[in-house]
Amino acid sequence: MSRRFIMWLAVCTVLGGCTVGPNYQLPRLALPSSWRESTPKYSFRAVRDASVSWWRDFDDPVLNDLVERALQNNEALQVAVARITEARGLRESTQGELFPHVGAAAGSQRGNPGVTTEGGVVTAHQAVFDAAWELDLFGGTRREIEAEKAIVGAREAAYRNAALSLAAEVAREYVMLRQFQEQRVISRRTATTRHELYDIAQDHYKGGLVSTLDVAQADTLYKTTLAKLPEFDQQIKASAYRLSVLLGENPGKMDNLIAKVARQPVARRLPVLDAPARVIRQHPDVVEAERNLAAATALQGVALSALYPNVSLSALFGVQHASLPLARYLSTLDTWNLAGTIAAPILEFGSIKGQIDAADARQVQALHEYREAVLGALGDVEIELSNLTEEARRHKLLRDAGSSADHAVMVAQSRYRNGLTDFTTVLQAEQQRFGVQLDLAASQAAIAQNIIALHKALGENPAPGREETPDRVSDRRAGAPFAR
Repeated sequence: MSRRFIMWLAVCTVLGGCTVGPNYQLPRLALPSSWRESTPKYSFRAVRDASVSWWRDFDDPVLNDLVERALQNNEALQVAVARITEARGLRESTQGELFPHVGAAAGSQRGNPGVTTEGGVVTAHQAVFDAAWELDLFGGTRREIEAEKAIVGAREAAYRNAALSLAAEVAREYVMLRQFQEQRVISRRTATTRHELYDIAQDHYKGGLVSTLDVAQADTLYKTTLAKLPEFDQQIKASAYRLSVLLGENPGKMDNLIAKVARQPVARRLPVLDAPARVIRQHPDVVEAERNLAAATALQGVALSALYPNVSLSALFGVQHASLPLARYLSTLDTWNLAGTIAAPILEFGSIKGQIDAADARQVQALHEYREAVLGALGDVEIELSNLTEEARRHKLLRDAGSSADHAVMVAQSRYRNGLTDFTTVLQAEQQRFGVQLDLAASQAAIAQNIIALHKALGENPAPGREETPDRVSDRRAGAPFAR
């Protein structure tokens, strides 16, 4: 019996190499060899070192600190970490199904069963080892493991995408906060200048040189400028509160950031523009979609395996010891059992076929989602390159317009002081300059935000040169070196 069992086991092991379902192959897509949009011509230094986290291109220690704190504490990022841990646990559980499950049990009992033993006290002891093995002859379990490995890869890509999006969102919000602070400084400075014009208009009115119209216009100009300050204060606080949420911290920790005014961060380096094919290979959105496609392809095999027989083996070995003192009976026996079962579907009224059709449809969906992710990634890079180029051109024109506006205000104020023009000319020149100054500050922020968006479109990891996984994050939080 044991020899036959071993032979049967060997045959089953050889047959276990059969795996139903399609083998996954990465779809071939026609990708452009280069980007249509060129690198913007702007006041950047050379491209950055690839080993440096991209937000450090702005040379702003406050920004660096904010992004690092967000990557450590953001709640949504911790959810992504837990989702990877969950997927890894499911993969390990399924891998265990490929091997025999061995258990042990021991028991002891003593009692009086009644008539069957003529009132004698029975003592029984038993110890057994049992094993059960469901053979994966047609590869259903192996396909399931293949799918779960791909799902782990998709979850890891989703984590990297979440970390990249988080870093980009923190950087954008910080840029906006500094933009509002700069615009508030411009408004405060302009209000001071316009109050001086109001004083001049009053002096001219007292001297009989102008009417009350000039005084009213000057007063209106001054107070409408002051009215801008609460608007910027509101926006500054809102940006600080949004940063608090992104960092997973209480809003009060941003008070110092609000109180200390600083210039807008300016990027001095551009991201490395790799070829489109290389960007696609590393972009987390595309990687996630590709891994989901691999999982859906493997699950086709899982569905197909339901058409084939299911073979399982079991074995039990143990010892039993029983005594019946009144009957003067004592026995110790070895126990064993070997069994095998085969189960196959015969009449299932299309339920298996329905599952196969559903798995095929999910694979088609995943394929189109992968292609869409590729096209989206290519389009995002082109859009951000174009946006950066056009905003850089606009910024240069605004700087030239700012110089002209400064000259116009200087001339208009001088002529008004000397009584050579009316206040309407000064009013128009002041309004034009104020608008240009605010637009120039907003354009500077837009350039920074376009660069941030370009980093995100290129799918750059938060820490280039190393893969940020939950293991790494957990080890870093504990102060230990990366484990994997």
